[in-house]
Amino acid sequence: MLHPRLQAEREALADRFQNADPFPHAVIPDFFAPEFGRRLLDDFPPFEDRFALNEMGEVGGKAVRTDVRAIGETYRQLDDFLQTPEFLGLISEITGIPDLLYDPDYVGGGTHENLQSQALDPHVDFNYHPRTGWHRRLNLIVYLNPEWDEEWGGNLDLHSNPWDPQNDRTSTVLPVFNQAVLFETSERSWHGFSPLRVPEERKPLSRKSFAIYLYTRERPAEEIAASHATVYVPPGMPDQVAPGQVLSENDHDAIKTHFAHQLGQLKFLYERELKFNTQIDVLRRALEDARSNLRLDLQGYALQTRAPTGWWPDGWAGQDLNFEFSATRAARALKLEVWVPSQLESAQVVEITAGQWSDTQELGDGKRTLEIPLELSEGDSVEVSVRAQKGWSPKDSGTSDDDRVLAYKLVSASVEH
Repeated sequence: MLHPRLQAEREALADRFQNADPFPHAVIPDFFAPEFGRRLLDDFPPFEDRFALNEMGEVGGKAVRTDVRAIGETYRQLDDFLQTPEFLGLISEITGIPDLLYDPDYVGGGTHENLQSQALDPHVDFNYHPRTGWHRRLNLIVYLNPEWDEEWGGNLDLHSNPWDPQNDRTSTVLPVFNQAVLFETSERSWHGFSPLRVPEERKPLSRKSFAIYLYTRERPAEEIAASHATVYVPPGMPDQVAPGQVLSENDHDAIKTHFAHQLGQLKFLYERELKFNTQIDVLRRALEDARSNLRLDLQGYALQTRAPTGWWPDGWAGQDLNFEFSATRAARALKLEVWVPSQLESAQVVEITAGQWSDTQELGDGKRTLEIPLELSEGDSVEVSVRAQKGWSPKDSGTSDDDRVLAYKLVSASVEH
């Protein structure tokens, strides 16, 4: 399915990928075997409005088919191949990224067709798969345009920093037939393409490509960023507009198009912010409801009268644990079995209070049992607090994003009668 020479050239491609500017990438002519590349073009799906809805829900000039297997037999064969260890292993060798994962959802991928005037502002892509949470690592785009001229626009531009046009370094890739571009997806992999300007006599032509995105479960810690959607950099002032000139009708149209584009992008960002904030409010209320109903796994004849503080459902407690319960039978003691992590480096010291009783205890790492004496009759309530001197954050180890400050794990709690 791939061109036979790719296996022989994988070391050269790997060197090209790692040393490319402005970020790791490789341009690979004749990616597929010639016959198979031609079949992909012959079976390329027609442009349909239902597959051309943009981010604002309007019919635009770009059609995307993510239902790859529904397109036809050629694309089913391609989809089968993209999942194989043979293919994923070759891409790992070229890029140096191990354990690559194929995306059966083709989020953002599949067939892409762009019509006249369509462009793509410089952007970095979303960085996590929306369903699996995998790290997005690579883009592979194969172009399917047997007739193309650099003058027509639509060429892929890779940028070092489009926010700084004066110092932005770019590398350009022509979308010519069976040429692939493989590039790293990171917080600096800025890319986009200029508007298509196909001549009048070539107007039926469009810009066709097939794209896949590859993922990993883990990523080097220094490359990890907070989850974000695709981030676009809007274009600057049209090049043909200069101080002192009289605007032509074309200049006026260019400026009008430019501002309409920016207003549309601002409207989209505003609506996206409203949507996200609505989702955040719903989640916040759900968390508050869940928190108000949170209870320790307290064994024995006792009823917790309010939600605990300083404790999480995974069993970890912070430095200030506080809870309250009432006895439904006379109670003589409360036993708390705790596990103290070795990361504290020295003994944990806890101050325990239960009603009028209090005590201070020193705990080494590992499992320990705290026994708290009680004198409760049926119906009596007691407030219990455990204040620890030391805390530890898993994030400090560099192996987790968990930034909670933890003192110990509450393994079990039971009321003795």
